[in-house]
Amino acid sequence: MIISRFFSMRTLAQYLPPLSDGCTRVYLCRHGETDFNVAGVLQGRGVNMNLNKNGQKQALQLARSFKDIPLDAIYSSQLNRAQETASCIQKAHPDTKTGSFTDLEEMSFGTLEGTPRSQSTAFLNDTYTKWKQGILTAGFPQGECPLDVKKRGVGMLHELVAMNDDDSHIVFVCHGRFNKIILSDLLSIPLENPSFAQANTCVNILDYNRAKGTYTAVILNHTKHLGDRP
Repeated sequence: MIISRFFSMRTLAQYLPPLSDGCTRVYLCRHGETDFNVAGVLQGRGVNMNLNKNGQKQALQLARSFKDIPLDAIYSSQLNRAQETASCIQKAHPDTKTGSFTDLEEMSFGTLEGTPRSQSTAFLNDTYTKWKQGILTAGFPQGECPLDVKKRGVGMLHELVAMNDDDSHIVFVCHGRFNKIILSDLLSIPLENPSFAQANTCVNILDYNRAKGTYTAVILNHTKHLGDRP
């Protein structure tokens, strides 16, 4: 497994080993940048922001990185920022199956949706501490907890993977916190403290062995398509 940093740009296929027989390759991506990402505003499934100009550029760079990948399906959440990112990939792969689903949306931050993180520092720190202690039922007021996201997200991902052939290459465009929760489950990483970042338009590549029912990480948080970053 490679934890990706920032190196020179190449297409994604150049970093990947061949897909083994009986396996499906899953590309779990995060959407491009929005103004709320830049401003540090809580942006869950209750906030439907579009990509900003930089996010649009990132989405195009992400799409180009898939140039030599024989994609079979591109799925996303129904939020604009994810659909816009997925659309950029789909334009370069017009024959792929597509779909958008509410169960792939970001965690709901409830009454804190659309508010600056700085206004809720104490609550957020307390909630994150509870998660690290294994209290995964702790969530946001009128929002969700990690177990809520895990239940809907993992179930939908499994359902969509099962709809495709064994040797398929499937893209999912989702969200930062959502991805961390889903990856923790698929890779049997403690959900209490996922130790990987999820940058805008990052790609997490997993090989799913259908016979064993297991996922293996190939690359996490791949962002080389964005070029050098500070």
